[in-house]
Amino acid sequence: MIKQIIFTLFAFLSSQIVYSQTFDDSTCWEYFKITQDLKNDKPLDKKTWNQFLKNEAMQVYIKDQGFDSIYIDNYRHIMEIVYMPKNSAALQERLKTPMKNWWFYIVNEYKVNEDQMKKYLTDIKKDPKHYFDTCYQYTYQMLPKQYQKKAQEYKVSIIPIHNDAHVTNNWMIYTLMAAYFHDINRMGAMGGHEFHHVLRPQLVFEVEDQDAVIVNLLQKILNEGSADLTDKIYEGKDAVKLLEFQRGTRDEFIADGAKVIKNIDSLLSVKPLDRSKLKMNKLINVGNTSGHVPGCYMSAIIEKAGYKKELIKHIEDPFQFVYLYDKASKKDKDAYILSPTTMNLVRELDKKYRSKASIEQHQ
Repeated sequence: MIKQIIFTLFAFLSSQIVYSQTFDDSTCWEYFKITQDLKNDKPLDKKTWNQFLKNEAMQVYIKDQGFDSIYIDNYRHIMEIVYMPKNSAALQERLKTPMKNWWFYIVNEYKVNEDQMKKYLTDIKKDPKHYFDTCYQYTYQMLPKQYQKKAQEYKVSIIPIHNDAHVTNNWMIYTLMAAYFHDINRMGAMGGHEFHHVLRPQLVFEVEDQDAVIVNLLQKILNEGSADLTDKIYEGKDAVKLLEFQRGTRDEFIADGAKVIKNIDSLLSVKPLDRSKLKMNKLINVGNTSGHVPGCYMSAIIEKAGYKKELIKHIEDPFQFVYLYDKASKKDKDAYILSPTTMNLVRELDKKYRSKASIEQHQ
């Protein structure tokens, strides 16, 4: 009887630990206090603004984005134009050309969607277990069963400025703009993408300096390409709940990806190849060098050819990702086929490092 009671208590406590994960949205509610004052035509003074920005999550994000004091103060000024009724005429003039007045447009979207954003945050607070379970379900779609765990140590913060997300050591920072619109489009998919980065096992090994850029390239492409199958597939032009600029991301990545893969293939096929001179921004020759563009393209070709299950089976392996793409591309008349020179280079690196490699997984 005592053993049964102890077991029951342990199971209960374990369940509390498993679903103790939540996110901190405190800065959002501070922001809403600031915007209420602005709506009453009370200017946002620098002292109040700078105090608001002292929040640790805000500081981490600001540092990651490289914002300087001029940018930060300009954002404060934009908020005054957007939220203060006395500046309504000036705002409407700027919104006629949103591409030229981008941050006025973004801050205005925060303003016009504020009530819905409050409800979104309140609903998640009521049942964070459901929110995180939904995120993990998207993550698990691209992971083998043995890696379908939870990353309880990761803190999730939502901040009410800008439009991006940042993941650092045990911390995910989403902007409210990104989280809100992506979640009303497909609840949990964006979080599923970020948790995939955390939970995906990785083939790790010591790399010689001359091979570092190529191996890093392969890792980046797999990392983003596999994760993009959890969320980007729901962000087409028909995803009308997203803002217009948020739609069609995958289509854009795929369109650009073919060109980037061709460029990578061209640079890796040079004979003789001086690997030590290779640069990531020359290989991935678009503004986004994270691996999204070529990775999304390659994973789309792999999925189209029916090799998604094989990709999941080898989700840790950047070499297998290239082999699967090579096999898949030869079944698709429109896909770019990598040259024998590039494929031989990948095989050479595989042979060189696989025996020294181990699989690193989330603990």
